[in-house]
Amino acid sequence: MIPNRVFFIWFGNKIPLTTGLAILSTKQVQKPEETILYIESGEGEMSGEGYDLIKDVPGITLKKIDDSIFSDLGDNGICSRLYKALKKPVSKTNLLRYALLYKQGGVYLDTDIITVRPWDDLLQRKGFCGLEPVAFPQKLFASKNPFFYMFAWVRFLWRLLCVYLPHGEQIFRPTEKLFSLSANGAILGSEAGNEFFEKAFAEINAMNEEEQLKHYRLGTHIMQKVTQNKSSESMELFPPAYFYPLGPDISMHLFRNGSAKRLDKILLPQTRIIHWYNSVEKKYLRQQLNMKWLEEHPTSAFAKLARDIISFLYL
Repeated sequence: MIPNRVFFIWFGNKIPLTTGLAILSTKQVQKPEETILYIESGEGEMSGEGYDLIKDVPGITLKKIDDSIFSDLGDNGICSRLYKALKKPVSKTNLLRYALLYKQGGVYLDTDIITVRPWDDLLQRKGFCGLEPVAFPQKLFASKNPFFYMFAWVRFLWRLLCVYLPHGEQIFRPTEKLFSLSANGAILGSEAGNEFFEKAFAEINAMNEEEQLKHYRLGTHIMQKVTQNKSSESMELFPPAYFYPLGPDISMHLFRNGSAKRLDKILLPQTRIIHWYNSVEKKYLRQQLNMKWLEEHPTSAFAKLARDIISFLYL
């Protein structure tokens, strides 16, 4: 059984609004026994709109990342060595989530999420994560069939069109079944000592040094290699409706003006968490999501979700 403990990880001294919303929504909805944000610096050095949201909330703890996280993993010391060699926070986060979950158990969440319903029922498993719909699955690149590549590009272009169509998320949804489903570790729950992570450590050890340092190799590639995108006794994979009700790019509709009135259609009955993909900030919005953005886009679904989370502080 998975303990009702939640981990977040943030690099940098300034915590943005969206990270604060992710932590606060989880605290409010799931009510974990522990809600922990692991940070690189000391708490006294932290600032930002997100920090202001969570700093005085009881039950939310900030802990500094240290070497002890990687001790006694039985991984031949590979995670500790790689963590020191890696430069990108996203790659470092992959190793931290594996180590924390293997040693302590709990649920790791990326900071570009909003929790909308509790997930107590999922804690009965040994482990869980979600499947997301992708246009270019990893297995595609091992194929020499040109028709597979053509179909992948058709899917990609169709999804891109749906990003810009009015109500595009609803137009896209019936076609989502044509996309490949791949495991993603943005939402990852596990009991301590789960053999899933032992297999992940073995896969990392088997990589050559060049592979270990490549982007995505320690994240989605490991998740997909170990799970084969199928549920097992140690890791149950849930369909997109649970954590990715709007997949890559399509999540942009959360930020469209007028989308708040469609929120009941965007959220599905199974949806526990919305992973909204922070790539939309640079790719589409071209600005950081902050309080000013919420004020300027009050009819967006994201703004409505944020207002509900923030207003809860004053109840």
